[in-house]
Amino acid sequence: MVPLLETARLKAYVVGLDAAKQLLAYESRNRAAFAPFSVTHQTSFYTLSSLQDVCEKQVSLYLKGRMLPLLFFAKEDPLHILGTVNLNHIVWGASRSAKLGYSIDVDHQGQGYGKEAVRAVVSYAFKTLHLHRLEAHVMRANAPSIALVTSLGFSCEGVCSGYLYVNGRWEDHLRYALLGDDRRP
Repeated sequence: MVPLLETARLKAYVVGLDAAKQLLAYESRNRAAFAPFSVTHQTSFYTLSSLQDVCEKQVSLYLKGRMLPLLFFAKEDPLHILGTVNLNHIVWGASRSAKLGYSIDVDHQGQGYGKEAVRAVVSYAFKTLHLHRLEAHVMRANAPSIALVTSLGFSCEGVCSGYLYVNGRWEDHLRYALLGDDRRP
């Protein structure tokens, strides 16, 4: 399988139907670390069947040009997912935009992998997909994520009140955006 993206330390592959076992291991391993900042999943989410459904939906959206779901692996460990970066809700036409989502394995956080992976996807979004705008929605309490997007040039545009239901309550998120260099339609 050929990687879609490659950086100094990472290789990224589009999610395939065969990724469910690796994705299940990744999600299970990081369940507690991701819980404060991500949508609450039922226990049934952490099953092979559920992650197979996730992969099928992501592949379907990818084939329709509505999503770019990527799994990142360290070059020296191609068996364990190190992180995920997704372009979600891709809109073509006059908008040419997407929402950015990402996560990094708890054992690899704080080592620059997140920035390396997200930077590669941002570059791909603008230079290859020719998107115009990317948005990242971040909970106020998620300081590492805020530091990541601001280090890549994203600007805070405001607050999305009650944006996502996380851990039993509607959480406000800060909306960060980055525009591509080419502002022509």
